[in-house]
Amino acid sequence: MLLRKNKKKNSVKAQLEKILNDFRCQYDVKTDENSATIYDFEFQAGHFIAAVRKQDDCVEVTYPSISIVPLSQLPLVRSKCNEHNNSNILFKFSYSINESTGEVNVHLSFFNNSLDAENFAQELKAAFHFQHEWTRDYDEAVSISKDYNSIDLESELYKHQREMHMLRCQEMMHQIMNTSLNLQLFSCEEPLTLDNVLEYIEPTLSHHAQMLFMTVNTVSGQQRLENENDIQGFDLRRALVEGTGAEARLVRDYAVLDLHYKLGKEEKPQMATIALTAEGEDKNTIFTRVTITLPMRNASRANSLSNDERVPHSKSFLIGLGRNGDKQFKEAEYMWTDALLKIKNGEQSSMSEDEILLSQVYKPDVAYNLYWGNLYFCEKRYLEAIIYLENVFNSYRQEFFDLSGDEKRMLMEVAYKLGFCYNDMGLYKQAFYYLDLMATDGNIRHTTELVNTMANNKDLRVFNYTDGVMEEIKRNFENEEELPENIRQFVYFLRRRRGYALIEFGKLDEAEKIFTSMLDDPENAAYASHELNYIQHLRSIREQNEASLAKRAEKGQKAQKAEKGTDTEGLQ
Repeated sequence: MLLRKNKKKNSVKAQLEKILNDFRCQYDVKTDENSATIYDFEFQAGHFIAAVRKQDDCVEVTYPSISIVPLSQLPLVRSKCNEHNNSNILFKFSYSINESTGEVNVHLSFFNNSLDAENFAQELKAAFHFQHEWTRDYDEAVSISKDYNSIDLESELYKHQREMHMLRCQEMMHQIMNTSLNLQLFSCEEPLTLDNVLEYIEPTLSHHAQMLFMTVNTVSGQQRLENENDIQGFDLRRALVEGTGAEARLVRDYAVLDLHYKLGKEEKPQMATIALTAEGEDKNTIFTRVTITLPMRNASRANSLSNDERVPHSKSFLIGLGRNGDKQFKEAEYMWTDALLKIKNGEQSSMSEDEILLSQVYKPDVAYNLYWGNLYFCEKRYLEAIIYLENVFNSYRQEFFDLSGDEKRMLMEVAYKLGFCYNDMGLYKQAFYYLDLMATDGNIRHTTELVNTMANNKDLRVFNYTDGVMEEIKRNFENEEELPENIRQFVYFLRRRRGYALIEFGKLDEAEKIFTSMLDDPENAAYASHELNYIQHLRSIREQNEASLAKRAEKGQKAQKAEKGTDTEGLQ
């Protein structure tokens, strides 16, 4: 009995050591103050640390240094860690501060309790991919924050968007309509049901799935819903909240919903996970973050780790529950009528941006949707913004050719925000639908978001489109050294995104040329250097794979020759 117990206790360590030996990884072993066994090892030029706790039940693997940045950028590091943790179900991002050097070290970690050699290797390789994603995203954020001499990126990006919109807005004059806002719409306090959310996140699941049952797991216990109407009508806004109006309050920090369903009679049951976490509150709103993880669409072992179909699809977004009831509901009516009166009285100079937006609308129901859609957009509540902004878009699109110039610009701004929302949620096809409407309007902000969407989605159109934009810039500015600052930054952005896309498509030589040409530019040197290192890393993996395939082919040829020799001897 004692022998069996010891064997079980040493199994995780033994399995890990066998895998490291099979991969020919050099490693050092030590024990920390918590009696955990620490393995310090190298894998494909990357330094990793694996910890087996004294319970010997799983392995925690850490990639201890995916990025090192100055301590002054700590707020941005914290923001980006939270952002990536909300969208990544495999890896967790964290950081530590080295006060002696004045630096912040960013870490990446994951747990493995199966210790299957193939899966373990794929997870280690995936760490390099997510390191690349982190660095690319972080460098882009730093580039934006430089314009404001600040690393409080969230507030500065919001300020940038608002200022850019004000610059584009021109004087808008509309005839005042003597009509009141008589709305038969759902208010901001009405349920935001699971079915509402799935309609935008995964329409196939909303329209065609057979709901089997759903469990609601909280610290208080578990609830099981089996009625399809109860499942579809589950109110996500109130999952963590009790009370209404001003009395609404958070009563729990999280809930996890396990949705069991079938997409067809012959299909196997599948499960989607919806995680709800409290995201704070203010006097007007209680915020909840929703993270939906859908199962892999194709679990074939023939697919590689990089294939999108092998990766669980996770979407994360913010929702909110208003506390002000009727007062909040009537806010849009007040803002709209006040904006129209200011236009009538020639008081455009005193108008806020929200009033300028609303003054372009002559339909009361559209004014309502535009107001709340824009408000939720600025609060980063992108799913709720989509619900309202799509009402605006659908109300006006069939009248497009009869709209005034100001109304068309308003509609294009709505389309831009819809594309931005869908892109942020990782729904790139929907984002492209809206952003493509502005592909040739010459607005840098619109073009930037369209390029981001195509690059993020590995869309082949990104190459022809960026080529066309660069040609247009060359036609207007013959000397690149005399480019205005905003155009120069835009050119750098196009080059970075094109290089990124080339890497994603495996065109490493072409990408290398782009990033090598950027090494002499101080603003892009660090980013380019990292991408060049990543290219070299991908080449080393490609060479290893090619060598492995060559060995297999050689082994197969030898086996065929041996088999032919045996056949020949038999004939003799």
